[in-house]
Amino acid sequence: MKCRKSKIYILCMVLFFSFLLSGCLGSSATEGNTDEAQGESARVEYRCISNPESKKKIYVILKNYHGDYWKTVIEGVEKAAKEVDAAIYLGGIDNETDISGQTRLMNEAIEQGADGILLAPANSNSLVESCAKAKKKNISVVLIDSSINSTEFDTCYMTDNIDAGKMAAKEMIKLLQDAGNSPTRPLEVGILLSSDTSQAIVNRVSGFLEAWTQYAPSQWDIVKDIFLNGGDVKKAQTDASALLEKNKNIKGFYGCNNTSTIGIAKTLVKEKRTDIVMVGFDMAKETQQFIQDADYQGISLLQKQDQMGYLGIHSLVSLIKGEKSEQKFFDTGVIIVNSYYLMEKGVS
Repeated sequence: MKCRKSKIYILCMVLFFSFLLSGCLGSSATEGNTDEAQGESARVEYRCISNPESKKKIYVILKNYHGDYWKTVIEGVEKAAKEVDAAIYLGGIDNETDISGQTRLMNEAIEQGADGILLAPANSNSLVESCAKAKKKNISVVLIDSSINSTEFDTCYMTDNIDAGKMAAKEMIKLLQDAGNSPTRPLEVGILLSSDTSQAIVNRVSGFLEAWTQYAPSQWDIVKDIFLNGGDVKKAQTDASALLEKNKNIKGFYGCNNTSTIGIAKTLVKEKRTDIVMVGFDMAKETQQFIQDADYQGISLLQKQDQMGYLGIHSLVSLIKGEKSEQKFFDTGVIIVNSYYLMEKGVS
């Protein structure tokens, strides 16, 4: 057990230091990542989605504009936009590694006279300077989905990702047990994530590893290679396949974000690996189909990302009016989605 704890500790430290250094060095947690930290620019330019004549201007900057997860965020933003007196400008990046693109969008918002910025930071280190610049201009800054390594923002709406990671580990252990895996026989769990520069993702991994060390049988281990896909589903599929090929004892996969979860689900179905369980995040079509398929075993932690967008816009309007919040962080919560949940909700 002591040896296993040491290995988990090393994994945590590798990821932690990669997270701290990535803002300066653009480094990766493992050699499995082929994406550059400063990815090819794929910006989605701003478009006004409501009240263009309003004197109050709010700019929304997302970190994966066309992803399924972010479409739900946009739904929350659009709902709030109908309820407030503010011109809402929606923009973002299509590649989560495009830090320079997100920084440019921040600069444009500041230069165009933003009163408030709703930001989903792609990098918790590299966006600190931009947020500080906005605050110096008396621009209200609200973060969603992930925070930054600074206090240069007003409020943040996100999942308590450490707790969510712990929840994921407990669900993984339960699924592995339900699948008939013996606590005395060795097995491994592979981990896929989109980025090691997002505080949210790092916390999901650290929470998972903490609970895994505490509750998993001593013969059950974590694959030392943690692959990064940069928010790209095809890359996530390639990574999942590579982990299966390299590690014959894998009996579980943990997907720390939407694209990783989709990639895992598609890979397991394609390779007909009914012996492997999955714990993921969020709810794309492929994830739903995987959970509903009786041949496979998996669950997903569904974030309330629509609430992040909705509450974030309302918070900005209040801040612009001069109404300050004493609370810095707001946990929007998660829901455990399994086949029974989908059945009860009538999802088909």
